[in-house]
Amino acid sequence: MNLNQLKKELKRQGPGAQKNKRRSLRLILLLLLVCCLLVVLAFAYRSYDKTTPERLFSKGLSLESQGRPDRALASYERLFENYPDAVQAPESLFRAGRISRFDLRQDQKALFLFLKLEHDYPENDYVTAAQLEAAELTKYRLRNYAQAIVVYQRLFDNGSEDGDQILYEIADCYFRLNNFSQARIELDALLERYPESSLRAEVLYRRASALLLDGKDEEARSGFQALIESFPQSPYALEAKFNLAEFLETEERLKDALKAYRKLTNYPRQELLQQKIARLEKRIAKKKKAL
Repeated sequence: MNLNQLKKELKRQGPGAQKNKRRSLRLILLLLLVCCLLVVLAFAYRSYDKTTPERLFSKGLSLESQGRPDRALASYERLFENYPDAVQAPESLFRAGRISRFDLRQDQKALFLFLKLEHDYPENDYVTAAQLEAAELTKYRLRNYAQAIVVYQRLFDNGSEDGDQILYEIADCYFRLNNFSQARIELDALLERYPESSLRAEVLYRRASALLLDGKDEEARSGFQALIESFPQSPYALEAKFNLAEFLETEERLKDALKAYRKLTNYPRQELLQQKIARLEKRIAKKKKAL
């Protein structure tokens, strides 16, 4: 480029070209500023989002303590629905189930939440408690004994510390389904697995009762007698003695039955006992007159 051409080029660019360069520089700086701002906002949002589960959980606890279970439930639901991987999610599910069960009396929803906890977080520490809640709810509120057996069985299979109590609940469910033979099988398993169980006297009584209800009178009689011998001071021994007296009455051994009833001075159902005694005394008196 010769001198004349250079002069022409400089004239062509003039002050406007410098102005355009400054404008472009400002635009680039503005874009950089916007990008930096977006990065800062994204970082702030991620930090805020990470703490949201903790804040939702704390809010739920606070609302529970204030006696506002419906609001607490909403906070817990938002937590486990939107942040299922949060460490607070399993406990929020458990607390939501408890609120639904005890505060709001929404049995079906409570059962769903407890079972969801068991399904979604099978290794979590709250699973055992959730299974127990689900089993009790199914048995005592919904009265679905067959389903309760399934839940109790899972609880037992998971190695519950109260295995004897769980087996007893299973047996009781079979009782309520009038499946006395299976109830007896469960009670036998309890006696075998937990020889030192505090439920042993009651289990022996329920086992003998299952035999009686299943039409096995002699085996039932032996069961009641074994209970009396093993746990003479137990209240279940009194019930066993009452049942043995009824055996005597059924067999028309009226005097023996009357004697057995009269010995039950500490029997808790005194009104029933006195009715039995009065009726037997009348029957015995009638027989004497007939002679």
